[in-house]
Amino acid sequence: MSFRACVLGLVLICALSAGCTASRPPEDMTADGLVRVPSRNIAGVYRAPGASFVHYRRIMLEPPTVSFVRDWQKNHPEISPAEILRIVREAAALFRDEFTRELIDRGPYELTDELAADVLIVNPAIVDLDVPSLAEDGSRIYTAGPAMMKVTGELRDAASGALVGRLTTFETDDNYGFGKVRLANRAMNAHEQRIAYGKWSRILNEALAVAKAERPR
Repeated sequence: MSFRACVLGLVLICALSAGCTASRPPEDMTADGLVRVPSRNIAGVYRAPGASFVHYRRIMLEPPTVSFVRDWQKNHPEISPAEILRIVREAAALFRDEFTRELIDRGPYELTDELAADVLIVNPAIVDLDVPSLAEDGSRIYTAGPAMMKVTGELRDAASGALVGRLTTFETDDNYGFGKVRLANRAMNAHEQRIAYGKWSRILNEALAVAKAERPR
């Protein structure tokens, strides 16, 4: 093969490689087309490219779904079905309380059930919930860590139903440290969940404020 042919071959290979690289989606793009934007390192904030948040004045909050960490119920056969249902309902209620306190009472939004152009739908999910076991006979139980969960939520435009954003907190902080224990009871489980749900709501409020300040490309 001549020198000229080798050079042409290398040029062609480079051109094809460049084309393949250019066609790849960004590393921080989700499968449904959302792009990650700068945020605190404890959360992932994603927005639809070009989506405007300026016009949102009201929020429709869907009831949060709640699911336990894998094998939680299997590993806690002492927990009755009635107590499991209570935990699920309490988690949803605690989330709504913290969300309302941050974005409605302290924030600039109003709650609504109306599908309108100025409404943002927030569809939250509490997943991998892992709360310490409780003794239903009233005995004292101690645990080595806090209640843990992952909180995520999709944001949709109420008028079109289009997905415009997503917020996910990665993990719950361990407030007790290695080798420390705390009493496992309903009050402590609720307190730790409030901290996690309040943190998610504050980050969402911050992310919406940033999105409102940016002009769509």
